[in-house]
Amino acid sequence: MKSKFKIFVLGISLISLTSCALSNSAKQINYQSNLKIDNKLSSSKIVQIEPMKDTRGYKDEKVIFYKKNMYNQTMSGAYMAEKPVAEILTDAIKNGFKEKNISVNDGNNDYTLKSELIKLDYEAISGFSTVQLIPQITVKFQLIDKSGKVVWTDLITGKANTKGAKFEKFLPPAIDNLVEQLVNNQDFLNNTKTE
Repeated sequence: MKSKFKIFVLGISLISLTSCALSNSAKQINYQSNLKIDNKLSSSKIVQIEPMKDTRGYKDEKVIFYKKNMYNQTMSGAYMAEKPVAEILTDAIKNGFKEKNISVNDGNNDYTLKSELIKLDYEAISGFSTVQLIPQITVKFQLIDKSGKVVWTDLITGKANTKGAKFEKFLPPAIDNLVEQLVNNQDFLNNTKTE
């Protein structure tokens, strides 16, 4: 009888330990830009920024990424942002354009910037007393002229080395890195800046 009770207690313990990896958890990214752009443009052509498409294949676009167990296997539970991740990234790009002094307009524009969120993942490196999380945000960008021709395209991955596991600490620096790479990409700037 005691052995059956021990098995029952052990089973309940295992279920409770793994249930957090099997359920969704709401996390606030609370993105606030920390971009510091030194080489601002004096003027630029007008760019329309289309809302980013999330092509990761998730049913819910608020999914940041799925949880992993201690063996680095992806579980069914996910970390959920306060709003769709692609929307957070689109707002960050708009802010980056403003910081770089790239003109943005939804109407009469010279170019349209299209973007697709391809991947958002992280690597965790455990130290003696800390965990270092390295988020990676991969986005495909395309700059399209008025005739519909793609004049520039690139795949950019934003990364940041951070300590700790709070989403508002480790995701915003990766978002900033992504945007900084975009607005400082020389081929992109060759198309958007005015002489």
